[in-house]
Amino acid sequence: MLKTLLVFLIALSLALTLPSCDEPGTIAPVDSPSSPIDPGLGTRFFMGVSPLPADGQSYEDSYRRAADYAEFVPVWGQPTPFYEMAVDLSGPWGQSFVEQYTRGNGMFPLIHLRFMNADMTLVSPANVSQPTLSSTDWRQAYKQAALDTVNAARPLYLSLGSEVNRWYEEYGAEEGDANGFQHYISLYEEIYDEVKKLSPGTQVFCTFAREIASESREADMSVIQMFNPGKLDMLVLTSYPHEVQGIDRPSDIPDDYYSGTGQYLPGKPIGLSEVAWPSTEAFGGEESQADFLTQLCSRLTLDRGLDLQMLGWHSLHDPDDDGAGLIRRDGTVKLVYNVWKGISVTGRWVTRDMAIPSTAVKITPETDVYPPILHSDEYEEPVPMPYPINTAGAEDSCFIMPDGNTFFLWFTPDPIIPVGEQLFDGVTGLYVSHKEDGEWQTPQRIWLHYPGELALDGALFALGDTMWFASARTGYSGIHWFKADFVKGEWTDWREAGFNPDYQVGELHISADGQELYFHSDRPGGKGQRDIWVSRKENGEWLPPENVEAVNSPEFEGWPFLTEDGSELWFTRTYLGSPAIFRSKRVDGEWQEPELIISQFAAEPTLDNEGNIYFTHHFFKDGVMLEADYYVAMRKP
Repeated sequence: MLKTLLVFLIALSLALTLPSCDEPGTIAPVDSPSSPIDPGLGTRFFMGVSPLPADGQSYEDSYRRAADYAEFVPVWGQPTPFYEMAVDLSGPWGQSFVEQYTRGNGMFPLIHLRFMNADMTLVSPANVSQPTLSSTDWRQAYKQAALDTVNAARPLYLSLGSEVNRWYEEYGAEEGDANGFQHYISLYEEIYDEVKKLSPGTQVFCTFAREIASESREADMSVIQMFNPGKLDMLVLTSYPHEVQGIDRPSDIPDDYYSGTGQYLPGKPIGLSEVAWPSTEAFGGEESQADFLTQLCSRLTLDRGLDLQMLGWHSLHDPDDDGAGLIRRDGTVKLVYNVWKGISVTGRWVTRDMAIPSTAVKITPETDVYPPILHSDEYEEPVPMPYPINTAGAEDSCFIMPDGNTFFLWFTPDPIIPVGEQLFDGVTGLYVSHKEDGEWQTPQRIWLHYPGELALDGALFALGDTMWFASARTGYSGIHWFKADFVKGEWTDWREAGFNPDYQVGELHISADGQELYFHSDRPGGKGQRDIWVSRKENGEWLPPENVEAVNSPEFEGWPFLTEDGSELWFTRTYLGSPAIFRSKRVDGEWQEPELIISQFAAEPTLDNEGNIYFTHHFFKDGVMLEADYYVAMRKP
């Protein structure tokens, strides 16, 4: 519901401070990303993903889509052995994948320089015989490759080895062992010093595996203590908790799963360069995958006081049958992608229940001072819709699809808070719930803006796979109408609806054939304070609106709803001092005298094809609105 809105145009800019490079012979990283903005709440961590394409999708398109809600991309080369990484970065591959697809889309690369193969042997140039971690020739080759890579790509983030503790768990650190892990540590610290001399602003680290997947167990993270903490700019982990025996659901992960690792490098920021939870049924399906991401950004990190600076998901699209991606291979989004977008936009994940004030008291029909009054014998008595549709917060301006199985709603946690705070609370906005096996599922937020933007959306109407909604948002003055398309599980491609501003279109409904636009407006020429108008389409253009005189009065009319067959026009009118629901029938093309159906704080009706009425009921006491819920009056057989 967008009845009175202020438009907040906020210029938010927080530059990431990098060391200056005044000394001769030094270089600065190309990348200097602004810290992601959580409007009104501060900054959040950087988010990244490997942009694996969907079936039939180009890499160019996949990277472009990744950039909508991510800031970095892991770079492994093609994959490329470390000794050829600088060449690849400087050549056509680097020009395409790093410069054009990554940086060209506003993201930055996280470059990984791997030194071990999957079989736990050393990656090595052909001219190095019998390579070991202690071999002078091999160590020099790896060091030079690191410096060449920094010169070639000038990265902000450089990882000198991926999941390096797997080598420790395989070979240990015994004195006299040419492949002992202590040799890697000494080499790492040598390279750290050299990279810092060359590019002081480059953040240098190695990544540690939180799990040993081949043995279905947690890794021994105490190995971190072997490093000089002054030469790890960040504690960076990869993590696949479901690989650990006994962890089958996100709730099985201990609270200190990551903070316990952080104790080995106190005071350092933490990064999760690659994490995932599969969407397979064995691990709880899509619900558990989404739940893992929400817990990862709350209970498991931020709520534990960790300074999370980086979060990378395994892949944008599912790589195979394990379902580890954010989106299915056919391009259909999963629940986790909606959570990903929400965290990217707001910097945190907050559910409706979490946002409702602890002091809120759920009003019931028994405690309702002004319950809705039914005036028609065609319907059963109105009753509240069940949880999770209704909560102790304020639900308003609903819309149900004709088949009765998709329900759109608007929610804010507290109707008393001002509009400015609604912009920043991370939960106020549009949601959708689907009915499965006769039960309404938990409503999911509909995200219709990108990180760094402000938007307050409402007044939703949907026809087929197209949605219209009103919004106050960054870049626009006042409230504007927009439209979006439903494609493979998500609402996307939002743009201005293109209504003539002279029409002053308020909340609206478009006929099923797309030829009539009914809306409320206080434009000149009406009969009352606010009237219902209709515009008809001709040659693809909406004609000047006409007043629907038969349903308007000196009172306040609005929020029109037209049944799918076009025979009934439902709307809200002020009646005895509060909103009431009226219906007009169309006979021989003419609207008839409206009849009162439900009164007393009953408003904004929407009907399914069975004729059931869904509407908003506001709870008032002593002239103050305390809450709002959705009610339904079922049509009698």
